[in-house]
Amino acid sequence: MSTENPIQYLKLVVSGSVNAGKTTFIRTISEIEPITTDEWASEDSVKEKKSMTTVALDYGRLTVDEGLVLNIYGTPGQKRFDFMWEILSEKAFGIIFLADSTNQEDIESTKNIIHYFNSHINLPYIICVTKLDLKETLGFEKVVSDFIDFNTTIIPINTTVKEDVKSALLTLLTEVIQNLE
Repeated sequence: MSTENPIQYLKLVVSGSVNAGKTTFIRTISEIEPITTDEWASEDSVKEKKSMTTVALDYGRLTVDEGLVLNIYGTPGQKRFDFMWEILSEKAFGIIFLADSTNQEDIESTKNIIHYFNSHINLPYIICVTKLDLKETLGFEKVVSDFIDFNTTIIPINTTVKEDVKSALLTLLTEVIQNLE
């Protein structure tokens, strides 16, 4: 008879507007080559931002220690794929929302996505402000003021920096623990 502890698998969702950095976030932290469902953008509003976009999900994995594995799922950012938001959130322990600091329309889109999740799924979450290193940024304080009504932790991250992504994961875990108390 084995005395080893079984591995626990936790599910995390990363969401936000188109081009907020969800795929990059997962690519930065995943220990495996992420699975992506990128296709050529078909909507003009998306084509203005990038040529390829997630249409179903992104998936990555992170082994925290020998007893804990984090499965990370990225949602599509377009409203027309909102049916995937609920599917991907099933049995998740929390959500990290990414807010692109370079575009007011994307901030509004992320706010709408958060409202959707809060009314349909209601999981602990944090908001991470991305692209603060770009010249076009509206600035961290401006973005925070746009999300003030959400009453959650808001942090700045660069989705290409592993330590920033780890910080986001730890911040969400802190939120989850606080919600349990």
